[in-house]
Amino acid sequence: MAETLHETILIVDDMPENVTLLVRILANQGYTVQTAENGAQAIKAAQRTSPDLILMDISMPGMDGFETCLCLKQNERTCDTPVIFISALDDIQDKVNAFQSGGVDYIPKPFDNEEVLARVATHLEIHRLRVQLQSANRELTSRLDELTRSQEQLHERQMKLDAFVNALPSLSFIYDEEGRYLEIMANETSLLATKAESLKGHLIAEVVPAPEAALMMDAILKAIETNETQVIEYKIPVLAGGERWFEGRVALMEKGADGHSKVVFIAAEISERIRLHQEIQRLANQDPLTACFNRRYFMTLAEYELQRSVRYQRPLSLIMLDIDEFKHFNDQYGHQIGDQVLCTLVNLCQKKLRSIDILGRYGGEEFIILLPETIAAGGLQAAERLREKIEKMEIASIEAKMPVTVSMGVASLDANFNTSQTLDMLIQRADQALYNAKSAGRNCVRSG
Repeated sequence: MAETLHETILIVDDMPENVTLLVRILANQGYTVQTAENGAQAIKAAQRTSPDLILMDISMPGMDGFETCLCLKQNERTCDTPVIFISALDDIQDKVNAFQSGGVDYIPKPFDNEEVLARVATHLEIHRLRVQLQSANRELTSRLDELTRSQEQLHERQMKLDAFVNALPSLSFIYDEEGRYLEIMANETSLLATKAESLKGHLIAEVVPAPEAALMMDAILKAIETNETQVIEYKIPVLAGGERWFEGRVALMEKGADGHSKVVFIAAEISERIRLHQEIQRLANQDPLTACFNRRYFMTLAEYELQRSVRYQRPLSLIMLDIDEFKHFNDQYGHQIGDQVLCTLVNLCQKKLRSIDILGRYGGEEFIILLPETIAAGGLQAAERLREKIEKMEIASIEAKMPVTVSMGVASLDANFNTSQTLDMLIQRADQALYNAKSAGRNCVRSG
């Protein structure tokens, strides 16, 4: 029996056969599954039970999936619940609408069971990490608020300062206006940059790397000048080994008439919070199967490159790549081998592309490649080289070799840099060229 995962998934679909299939494959993995036949039922169910993830069809009676998703995102109770669209609609605009309405992913019907489970697991993991990060932020904010309130009493007496700071599981320092260590109070000495007895009397610039020393000194001088608490984040090597992230809070302790001042500096380690944030960013930008960029993040990078190309009148090419007869390939060898083909193709492309090129999974067996600083002829040459390499690509798990071929469409900007040019227009041209390549017999490259 599958392990109970204690995570609830809401399926919204008016087709009983789709619901039955999804319920079976998700329940077999240990998920708790709820269902709704339409958008109104979905909104009520989500507000009542707060599911961890929603699988949403688009075409439904009454309120469609786009409207339902928008309503969920506008409600405080359900705005953070991830929504994955599962739909037979395969038009580019439908997919764009899905992401614009707040969806985190789009799975075309008919779907592959393993892919559904992989995407569900990935977005549940992102959701869990986001909840953990929010909890860590609340805990850290609560802790730092408590420290800030206590700092308001530090000017009364030096002894009160020492007693208070020594009781905290943080690093605390007193600096003068030049950044000289006057007092060091640390229960966790392994988080110091060097031994506590070696710090007193030395300047920050003599202890920590130059960029971080400059950041800390800037915060100290601003705290003295404005009498306002300064908050910074920095990373330095520590005695425990490696580098750790800290959040430093700097508050004015005293300011003498002769210009001599003192500040108190409270440093709390935030390495775990930073790690969680970076992991969320990685998962949010990556296709869960192939590890190349997902469609949403690719579009963000591509939009920036297109604007740069138009602004500076620099050439740019875009390739739409689709694996030929991929359904027949899956039917003959199974979806696991099909997944291996996708991963092997991505690995090959990443090795053959330049470091400035951008590869993303557009959907299913379709990929998209952006080639900055590349004229039309160069885009065609790059596509043709990839096509030849892919045709010779070997899949280790396949006993009887079946060649993998691709069709490609190429669109470029290298002559007309009209500022009205949009990424959607460039993609449409490449998509039409891809269609022409398919019509020409597949396993070829066409330009648009």
